[in-house]
Parts: sequence; C-alpha cells; structure tokens
Amino acid sequence: MTFQQPPPRDEEILRVLQDRDGVPTTVVLRDGRALTVFDISWGYDMGDEFAHVTTNVELGDENTPLDVFVTNEVAKIVAPESGEVLLEVG
Repeated sequence: MTFQQPPPRDEEILRVLQDRDGVPTTVVLRDGRALTVFDISWGYDMGDEFAHVTTNVELGDENTPLDVFVTNEVAKIVAPESGEVLLEVG
C-alpha cells in the first residue's frame, strides 16, 4: 500500500520564517500568544498539510524559550524592529 502525502498549505509561512533566520521575528498565533522566533525546525506528520514547528533550537539563548506550534495556528508574522506585518494569514 502506498500513501500519497497531500501538498503543504503553509509554504509561505515557512518561507518568511526561513528568510528571517537569525533575526528576531514575532509570530502571533490565533489564540493571541506572541512568540519570539530566531530560527525554526519543522516537519510534517504523515497526511498533514501543515507543519509542526519547533523554534529557537540553534540561535536562541537561555532567555529565549523553545516553542512548538503548528503552522495552521499562525495569524500573522511581524518584524518587531519596524512593526511591519510580513504575513497575515486569513
């Protein structure tokens, strides 16, 4: 039996976070939590269209928490240095 993985539906979210690797970025989740993200590691479970993301594995320091979220929880991504909304998810 073969399984066909559905195409990802979160490529833009992952691209924005990868492009800002090493730069503090605010990820606002739909529940209102705001996470400071320096770097990400991500993967897909079988059958999932949205990645699970672990933050601050490489570049965070002892004061930066390691967080885990799923990309379908993201409401927006903000550049904290300017307040610019880099991506708003409908």
